[in-house]
Amino acid sequence: MQILKALVVIMGVLIIAGFAVLGVELYKRMTDPTRAATQAASQSGDGERAGTGRDPVDVTLDVPAGSRIGDAQVIGNRILFKVTLPQGLDRLYVVDPRNGAVTATISAGKATP
Repeated sequence: MQILKALVVIMGVLIIAGFAVLGVELYKRMTDPTRAATQAASQSGDGERAGTGRDPVDVTLDVPAGSRIGDAQVIGNRILFKVTLPQGLDRLYVVDPRNGAVTATISAGKATP
């Protein structure tokens, strides 16, 4: 019975300590001025001009001449571009808008050996 009481007390102390750590971390995040400025810039949708200090990124997609860029969709924190090639095949480009890097290219059609 003594061991059970000790375990209950220890678990109670751990639960209280866990809530204390969560409370302190929430307070730090809510009062951090740089985090508030970053969130305000990302919510306005204009991070480059909202004072984040980042320069706009110039991205050039490596597509053949005569290609047409079709739909662009935002998926999570990536942008998906549909490009129709001159041969009539479609290619998808996944771009990271933070740095302009093409993270994936997906081609539709027959693979060439």
